[in-house]
Amino acid sequence: MLVFRAGAAQPADGEWSVFGYAGQWSANNIGSILRGRTEFRDTYVGVAGASRTLYGFRESLSLELEANAGVHTGLQHHSEVNTALLLRWRPFPNRYLNTSVAFGLGPSYAFRTPEVEQHPRRPAARLLVFMPVEITFAQPGARNPRWEVLFRVHHRSGAFGLVSDARGSNFVSAGVRFRFSDNADRR
Repeated sequence: MLVFRAGAAQPADGEWSVFGYAGQWSANNIGSILRGRTEFRDTYVGVAGASRTLYGFRESLSLELEANAGVHTGLQHHSEVNTALLLRWRPFPNRYLNTSVAFGLGPSYAFRTPEVEQHPRRPAARLLVFMPVEITFAQPGARNPRWEVLFRVHHRSGAFGLVSDARGSNFVSAGVRFRFSDNADRR
């Protein structure tokens, strides 16, 4: 649940949400993608998941736990499961839309070795680090926006050799989230 105080959304502990998104693989690294440069390839992911707000820090930060499952098509065909702890900043300074940004870390497991992560000098790995980077937009002026549009980089990584020497992958994605609110009157 989002609680509004002095015109700002504040995350409430225990809020659940469900989400879905689809994305296309980018041959670029995550830094290039975040700067708006990407070269798409013909492989795709569809993801569905759920998250829960674990704790709200003051009016602007929350800690969320997320779990999701994805299915890959195109140049590769496999499924994966991911979980992450996300730190979400809300409200992001934007007076036109309810906006948030989030970054997360957690494990990612692919049920088959991902084809796009194969490299002659760096073997692919099934278990990598999941690092979602996300921005959301919701209806402006809504007291309790339940629906959000999300844009996310779905990133799997060897974490600079910490987990694996695999090169990982990036999917530029878009989707929606629905936030459940168990007590809309809580302030």
